[in-house]
Amino acid sequence: MGFIDFSFGSGDDSVGKKSTRFKAEGGRTYRVSFVAFKDLNEDGTPNLDNDDSIRFAGCERIYKQGVGYILYKGPAYAEFGQPRHAIGTVVCVWPCDKDGELDAASFKNGTGYQVQPWVFSPDKYNEIKRKHKRFPLTQHDLSLACTDTQYQKITFSAERDNLLHKLLNAKSEDLRAVGQKIVQQAQAAMDNIHRDLARDLTLDEIREKLGDEVSPVGTPGSSHAAKNVEDILDDVL
Repeated sequence: MGFIDFSFGSGDDSVGKKSTRFKAEGGRTYRVSFVAFKDLNEDGTPNLDNDDSIRFAGCERIYKQGVGYILYKGPAYAEFGQPRHAIGTVVCVWPCDKDGELDAASFKNGTGYQVQPWVFSPDKYNEIKRKHKRFPLTQHDLSLACTDTQYQKITFSAERDNLLHKLLNAKSEDLRAVGQKIVQQAQAAMDNIHRDLARDLTLDEIREKLGDEVSPVGTPGSSHAAKNVEDILDDVL
């Protein structure tokens, strides 16, 4: 998430807390704004009039027990499983009750929100994209009603307005500052989204983590290169 400046009781609420990816809980409805943007204005605010400004990242990955999600980098990785596509972005999860009703007091105080990376399937991306075509997500929030935690079964619907947009255009300077802080946190999280999607490992690194033996490289006397080096050193030692 990069470096942060803080002092006692000011800006230190996240100290010691691990950043976590967003995962919906069954039986709850969430309200989120998409807060990672491709281009920012000179003052650090996003251009919310551009419907194409939201940033996403994607990859093919393999899940391996004991290792986690591994970046699929070609056919050689198929020995560890079949790759699947995944999409990542960053959302601001607003303070709401379990039915998705906004906690107005927290929102007006600029508290209670969470800026989190969100990784999901191409199917969900396509559903979100269809909503975006009718209700641009730079102007509208998305409501997520989750019915199953394990399989992340979610129904999407568009909200009437966009809460980040309201903060960035608020009359209150303090609320505008909250909106700018959310954008900054989102940009930092988005810059690290590849780590949330998958681990970039070599084949040998994967095998080592699985406890498999890996052939040593450059063992003395075992390679042509090693023998050549010994012949060269014989002349100077």
